[in-house]
Amino acid sequence: MKNKDELLTQAETLINIGEKVLATESSESQLKPLVNEKNFHDFRISALSYLSRVFGESSNFYQAFRTEVTHPTSSRTRRGLGLLDGAKRELQGDWLSTTQGALTRNILEEMLQLAENQLEQENRGAAASITGAVVELHLRYLCQARGLSIHNEIQGKAVPKKVLQLAGDGYKKKILSRQDNKAVVSWIELCKDGAEGKDSVTVKQVKAMIRSVKVFLATMRY
Repeated sequence: MKNKDELLTQAETLINIGEKVLATESSESQLKPLVNEKNFHDFRISALSYLSRVFGESSNFYQAFRTEVTHPTSSRTRRGLGLLDGAKRELQGDWLSTTQGALTRNILEEMLQLAENQLEQENRGAAASITGAVVELHLRYLCQARGLSIHNEIQGKAVPKKVLQLAGDGYKKKILSRQDNKAVVSWIELCKDGAEGKDSVTVKQVKAMIRSVKVFLATMRY
């Protein structure tokens, strides 16, 4: 699996960067040996961006790295290296194609069921909003699983891409067909109108959208 190999290579590259940071260790402070501050923060930002893109910001890997790898000391750098090594082992165990994919599909299917429940109560806005969230999450995980970045780098920070940008990127890389891309655009427009409470959005339209999104989830696997 090409994507898996690329992600493993990226993890190995980050580990090498971390080891170079560790090599700058200074013994000026016996209590907390320091490393080069600039190199440490470059390593930290790159690792957080990678872990967010691959595992998500709610994952244990991302959260642990964010809270534990905070100061330019050798001990914090070693913690970061340990977390990256664990992430690498997780990827080697087919995490992308098994655990993440199965859990994500279950969650999204439950969300669509919730949207249908809202629609039965004629809550068109709520049903549309939930369905829009499903489309965005599905595209985010789909692009992630295929090796596409789901963030824009803005002033050194990873900013999540908007759903239409994700769809556009997926289309450019031939993950989505032209028809898929057009469908996403129309769904997002309908979801926006529904969330704003526009009378032009009908129960029939939202029902058809939910049905189409179910097909989209079933056919576009991670």
